[in-house]
Amino acid sequence: MNKNKISSGFFLFMVFMYCLCSVSPGSAYTEIMVDPIPVPAGLVIVIVDGLGAPYIYPEHIPHALDGTPLDVPIFHNLSMLGNTGAKVSVVRAPQTYTEAGHSVLVTGDPKALSKTLRMPMSTIYDVAHDYDHLAFGIMEKGDFASMCDKHDVIVHDTSNSMNKPGMIVQSTSSAPYDPICFDIKEIMQEQALKLPAQLQESKQASQERYDTYNRWALTAAAEVVEHMAEEAPEQKYILTVNVGAVDAAGHYRKYKGYIGTIQGLDKDIMSLYRTCTANNVAFIFTADHGMGFTSSDSKGGHQSDTYSGMDETQMVPFLVHAPDVPAKVFYEAHGQEDIAPTVLSILNLPNGLKNSRGCQIPVKAHTTLGVRGPSTGTVELWSGGETIQRASNDDDYLFIGLDREKRYVVKFIPDDTGSLILEQEIEPGFDQIVVFTMDITDSAGADYQRPRYMIGAFLIILINLIGLLYIIRILKSNDQ
Repeated sequence: MNKNKISSGFFLFMVFMYCLCSVSPGSAYTEIMVDPIPVPAGLVIVIVDGLGAPYIYPEHIPHALDGTPLDVPIFHNLSMLGNTGAKVSVVRAPQTYTEAGHSVLVTGDPKALSKTLRMPMSTIYDVAHDYDHLAFGIMEKGDFASMCDKHDVIVHDTSNSMNKPGMIVQSTSSAPYDPICFDIKEIMQEQALKLPAQLQESKQASQERYDTYNRWALTAAAEVVEHMAEEAPEQKYILTVNVGAVDAAGHYRKYKGYIGTIQGLDKDIMSLYRTCTANNVAFIFTADHGMGFTSSDSKGGHQSDTYSGMDETQMVPFLVHAPDVPAKVFYEAHGQEDIAPTVLSILNLPNGLKNSRGCQIPVKAHTTLGVRGPSTGTVELWSGGETIQRASNDDDYLFIGLDREKRYVVKFIPDDTGSLILEQEIEPGFDQIVVFTMDITDSAGADYQRPRYMIGAFLIILINLIGLLYIIRILKSNDQ
């Protein structure tokens, strides 16, 4: 057989397989706006490694281990963010070190560690992917393997060094076939090449070098946000940004260096914030843990028993600027595990986190309801004895803009059961997801019995059969 024919045939076969995989309805859903509300185009979550809330929240006074008050300057920009957005005054991290703090932030599980992220539907990224969002990361710390694996594209520092940073760009196996991910990967590679030269412009261990390290991550994030707004305005996404110099300054440059690095962050944060607000992107500012000091002239710590019980170590900031999020201060105490379900709420996504123990903080004016049926069918949303929304021809629906104070009833009528109506009353006040099944005793496997999974399984089998037949044909031709 002609080798060119084999090559062209094989190429066409690969294209055919890719097209089949691409059209698989694995994550399609129907979105229904109950009341018109503004929705974000994406979300940026800035995680400041080692930033304790008492150092930047004026209502709290930080203390050293011996109880001596610590002097703090006024952080003008961070104060503005707290005054003009939603601010949670008390958020406590259940575990005060980097791996655990990041794990809790993205899972809502107060006992989470890096291995927790490997479980299916365990993170905000899994839920976001389920609703067609992309996940990008720019992480100087908190970049353990299971965290990186959750992102479509991520640039991270493998050395955690401000002297010789080891920035590498990592992407999922599907990213090269996605033009958006391909472009973001190029942007991150360009930014990674710039960092060493930027750092070399200042002396080792200087305040300028610490500030430059943080500024690089914020600048790279702004580049991603601007690109998404210009080139892919319809594609929603989460961008996770870890800035690592505050934590490093607390460990190596004593209290004065720690506060100086927060001052540098206070100056540089506004560029990314303005880029987000200008492009209708939700902006979240938080931390993985805080930092404690034995005195105003000591180096800091956060993980050991000496520091882990301090307010300065446990309390992290949580500031939100987003559409449908009014300015308000929440004085009720919350746990860091409450942040993950709240992030999903801001994105108008239901809390589908499998291991979350957190409760959504009601920063948003409206709520969201996800509805999943056992098969394709019609969904109805009722309020006050009347049908207010109705949609058909899907098994996955997302209602956005529900009144936080109202009670609703959701009904689902599967196409293949005639007059059977599945019904559930919805408690007001928070986002939620309702999964209707035909047999409540077999709910664990219900997702895999839905039409989209059955279609996906059929396509996989079909692809394998076609591939096998094609190989047999080639072998027979070679024998001749």
